[in-house]
Amino acid sequence: MNRSNESKWVDTDVAELCDLSEQDLVIVEFRAALALALQQARKRKRLTQAAAAKVIGTSQARVARMEAGLSTITIDRLIDALTALGVSRRTILAALNSAA
Repeated sequence: MNRSNESKWVDTDVAELCDLSEQDLVIVEFRAALALALQQARKRKRLTQAAAAKVIGTSQARVARMEAGLSTITIDRLIDALTALGVSRRTILAALNSAA
């Protein structure tokens, strides 16, 4: 990624561009990995977001926010949703490992 620095372009990455600490970057990457795993699990089960919401015990809008990986959705809530859809602990750990 390039960004402007006094009319020059310099190479940078998302962490530097957004001024993320190492801890923040890990959280962002884990949230994104879990959000993708949730979407994949829902589609594998051929569920709409509304149907998945009923299984999880939430609203369709919240499932959409979960799948988008929004920062308002906590990592533990994503894990709860994945387990409600029957995703195994091993699969969840694999998703997190892929983010590392």
